[in-house]
Amino acid sequence: MPTTHPQNSVNPADTLAELLARTALRDQRAFQRLYELTSPRLLGMLLRLVRSRNVAEEILQESFISIWQHAGSYMATRSQAMTWITSIARHRALDYLRSPRNALATPTNNDAVLHGIADETPSALEHLLAAVESRALRECFAALDQNQMRSIIAAFYCGLTHEQVAAEFGAPAGTVKSWIRRGLERLRRCIDTANGEPS
Repeated sequence: MPTTHPQNSVNPADTLAELLARTALRDQRAFQRLYELTSPRLLGMLLRLVRSRNVAEEILQESFISIWQHAGSYMATRSQAMTWITSIARHRALDYLRSPRNALATPTNNDAVLHGIADETPSALEHLLAAVESRALRECFAALDQNQMRSIIAAFYCGLTHEQVAAEFGAPAGTVKSWIRRGLERLRRCIDTANGEPS
């Protein structure tokens, strides 16, 4: 009988799930490997969200502390391991961005890093954000209600679809679309007023 090599057919998702299971048992080597496999992707997402490498790295560290502490709560029957890991980092980033003083803070010298990671065509919201000074934008953004703010952040900065945002917040997709549409309309009116343009 020919010798088989099971490791060649291991699903990456299964590998992460196994590493999480071993992390739950306080296996530090498994935790280190989990970090090596997932941290580059998580850091890229966090950089897009918070626009500061220092903040992104701090949130990444906090996220992995949480993963270490709560690995035992991961259930493979409910989600993929990477989805579970990403959600922890994303929630921490959203908590940071929900604070009006931190929301959409002025970009730092990490612009080159951001451009290297976020190479998609700029979204309509990103054009909107670039059109005004950061202080006015923060004030307008802070004026949104929490549902509008969270939905816009999740859709435009986390890159989630309306359906994914709906699942994230436990709301119907139609409601999420309405939050985003009304939130963008409010942002435009507020920004037009800040720029002295008729709304």
